[in-house]
Amino acid sequence: MTRRSRSDSVTAEANAFRNAVTIPLPNGIVLDSEDEIVLWNQFTKTRAASDWRDFDLVLLAKIVKLEANMRKHQNILANSGPLITNKRGTLVENPLLRVIDILQRQQLALIRSMSLNQTESDPRTLNSAGKKQQETVRMIQDAGLDSLIAMPTLMN
Repeated sequence: MTRRSRSDSVTAEANAFRNAVTIPLPNGIVLDSEDEIVLWNQFTKTRAASDWRDFDLVLLAKIVKLEANMRKHQNILANSGPLITNKRGTLVENPLLRVIDILQRQQLALIRSMSLNQTESDPRTLNSAGKKQQETVRMIQDAGLDSLIAMPTLMN
């Protein structure tokens, strides 16, 4: 059995920088909107880049599309309300409620099958890799790209 590396090691620091990059879409997968791209970037941050398999990314693309569809339908539902008037003038349940419920069930089933919601027992998160990665991304954003280039110092 191999030992897990420590989260405060130099290797962990290097991995955090490597994993701070955006995860590319697998071949054959296309995101349809800017919203889906934002969701993709948010969902891919749930694991370190090295922990994503191509098959996981295909499933993750489905999760992202389901989330985008749910949001679209929820916006329509917010405008029309949970109850609508049918042809007879009777208030009935808005069919979008069922559509959203079905989409949520599908999404949650995929999330559970990929163990995206299990952080307590997941070996990928026990070593604080995700936390280290977020800190690294924040450091890169705060520093800016220019500060990563070595600059000469003035000698007095």
